Amino acid sequence: MIIKTKGIVLNYIKYKESSIICKIYTKSHGLQSFIVNSVRKSKNSQLSIYQPLNQLDIIFYMKKNSTLHRIKESKFHKIYKSLHKEISKISICFFLSEFLSKVLSTEEDQNQKFDFISKSIHYFDNMNNDYNDFHVKFLIKLSDYFGVGISNHKQLIVYNESEKLICKYIDKCINDDYDIIIKSNNILRNKVINLIIEYYKNNLDINFNINSNDVLSKIFK
Repeated sequence: MIIKTKGIVLNYIKYKESSIICKIYTKSHGLQSFIVNSVRKSKNSQLSIYQPLNQLDIIFYMKKNSTLHRIKESKFHKIYKSLHKEISKISICFFLSEFLSKVLSTEEDQNQKFDFISKSIHYFDNMNNDYNDFHVKFLIKLSDYFGVGISNHKQLIVYNESEKLICKYIDKCINDDYDIIIKSNNILRNKVINLIIEYYKNNLDINFNINSNDVLSKIFK
């Protein structure tokens, strides 16, 4: 069966001499893995299409009862201005793509969740500065689409005087849009990110680690 849909690239690994196996979150069939043939040929490399969080229009062969399908055609759905040019944004992209690859599922017709992720990434691409808190806000807002919405800091941490700043920061991230600047620092963000990851793990009953969070810690100081 041939499927035409939109997709968001999460990651890829090299396969054989010139191909890759790529994880793509599709609008029609959720998270899927694909073989993409001959994209690593030096004279005609198309690897740039499959960078983390790229948004594509894809046509693929859906193989029944298989976890690995084959890309027939792919092209950019949206071309980013800054997402893969600025080191801090690249780091956030890797973090979000790794997180999404852990929590997304293969359920079909995830239109609302897909649209939210797509629009958020596009908004992130257009942010010129003061986007250090984007990934924190994104994960909080994303929780709504899993049915485990974070609406209060109490869901992540028990309030006490020593944690006052963390609680206040969490509530601001919950209530503020992406473009609202919040006074924060790397230590504060990392603590909250770890709390959010733990929240997802507990509520979705998934056990995972996020390696790229260590990279974020070094980038945002």
